[in-house]
Amino acid sequence: MRRLFLLLWLPLVLFAASTSHIISTDGKSAKIENVTLPVGTSGIVVHSYDDKHRTIVARAILMAPDTIRFEVFDALAQDALPKPLTKPQKGDKVILGYLYDRALIIAPNLQTYQSIAAQASEKLLHPDLFAAELAKRGHKRPEREDFKDFCNRYALAKLYIAQRSGTDIVDCYSFKKVGSLEVGTSGKETKLPFYNRFRRIPGSLFDFFSSDEYNFFDYYKKLER
Repeated sequence: MRRLFLLLWLPLVLFAASTSHIISTDGKSAKIENVTLPVGTSGIVVHSYDDKHRTIVARAILMAPDTIRFEVFDALAQDALPKPLTKPQKGDKVILGYLYDRALIIAPNLQTYQSIAAQASEKLLHPDLFAAELAKRGHKRPEREDFKDFCNRYALAKLYIAQRSGTDIVDCYSFKKVGSLEVGTSGKETKLPFYNRFRRIPGSLFDFFSSDEYNFFDYYKKLER
């Protein structure tokens, strides 16, 4: 049953991705056919059992043009379903840039958010959704794990994070910079922890740190590896 679900779900979310194949693997990483993508690009490893059945067996993170490392693919985790026992192996397909057609913008104010959104070509999820998820957790500052869990929940893999003189395009799973936009921050207002439309969320999410204790740009830059 799990294989059938993945078989039906997988084609619906592939968009402008780059495909390679595993040449050899030691179980933790693999050599693949060369790709011309930024280091840090995430993706998936797909194993085919036959012409009609396939499943995602790992998340892939690009470490070099011909090398990936494996992570657990937990976006489809279901307690009621068994975990697949298949491990990545020679010949498996590697799809990099998986879910790069959906993105989240982290900006200090509405003006900057709108400037980035005008340049982005992906389907954008509103930051209110992320703010609501943080409120549920009672987290004042979003951590890498918060971003990863949000991206898993809402099926995206790309973040636009505003900086003073440009915008970093960051992979949601490796948290490495994989590109940039020449769109810097505009406007003087800075809303912490990022622009959203909530005035205040119960649970003191926006009883945030004072500006001399927390700097929007420095904080998010430090999150990038």
